Amino acid sequence: MVNGNPSRIDRRKLPGVDREVSILTVSIDPPMAAPASTDARTVQELRNARARGVTTFDVAAARFPARAERLIAAAFPSPDPDVTAIVGRAVDSLAQERDRRGDSARPSDFPGALEESLEQSRRRLAPVPISVLEWSSPPVATPGGTTEEPADFPTGSGSKGAVRALRLSPRAVALPEGDSASGLFSAGFSLLEREVALLFEGANERAGARLIARDPFSDGRLDGSRFEAATALSAPGAGPVELRRLQTEFEPVLALGFLTKDRKRTLAQAALHYVLDRPWVVTTVVPLPAPERFEEILGFGASPSLSEEDRSRLGLVK
Repeated sequence: MVNGNPSRIDRRKLPGVDREVSILTVSIDPPMAAPASTDARTVQELRNARARGVTTFDVAAARFPARAERLIAAAFPSPDPDVTAIVGRAVDSLAQERDRRGDSARPSDFPGALEESLEQSRRRLAPVPISVLEWSSPPVATPGGTTEEPADFPTGSGSKGAVRALRLSPRAVALPEGDSASGLFSAGFSLLEREVALLFEGANERAGARLIARDPFSDGRLDGSRFEAATALSAPGAGPVELRRLQTEFEPVLALGFLTKDRKRTLAQAALHYVLDRPWVVTTVVPLPAPERFEEILGFGASPSLSEEDRSRLGLVK
């Protein structure tokens, strides 16, 4: 079991601060524009998630983060000491923000540009505070022609109480170290993408290092949403579904069928147990569930954890 009380969503401590986040973080990714009724429904679903124990909401992966931030603020207009947000920034995103304001030059004062950008987010999110600032930066080329992970945020940048998380690239072979590294990192981690575990366990283990696990459903393959989208009716003029491509994508999923053989848990629930059974995972980020899947996803703790036999068989699945 992930926690002793399967009816609630547990919390874990962020490194270096006296703040906890829910082990499930719900991400919000609204379209650029939507009817008022759609936004109102999203606001209600966010409140429903909070009622189930979710306290952490993510906009770092949103296509239109400003809209996502406003929806969070609309859902929680009164101060709630437990509700927080994860926001993301990168060199390119700071440049794009300036471009939208008519300043096409790339920012030379990165700390100032970052602080200016974060202040905009704080105003849109208020009264919800930012608990994590996730920074993404392209790997740095080395003289030997290889690449290594960037270790630091812009020198001198401030985040006003938010813990800094460094986004790891898929090619990362070691956890970066630097004076401003908080020990919190972010990366994709799932039953189908397990490589990041090598950076936190065994010989590579670093005391206190923690992970925000993204994409636990492996781009929709483990919760079925990818298959639903692929087999939905195509738009006029669209080509047929490529069955060979679908077979290639879902063949690894079929190999995990033993995790659901007794029908006591879904594959999505098994995927969440797999990720959150790691003590170095602080939280895992899941899409805002559709109402009909709230119980399955947010109530996953009521389903059986992975057994030792399950783990042994997983070791044989490549």
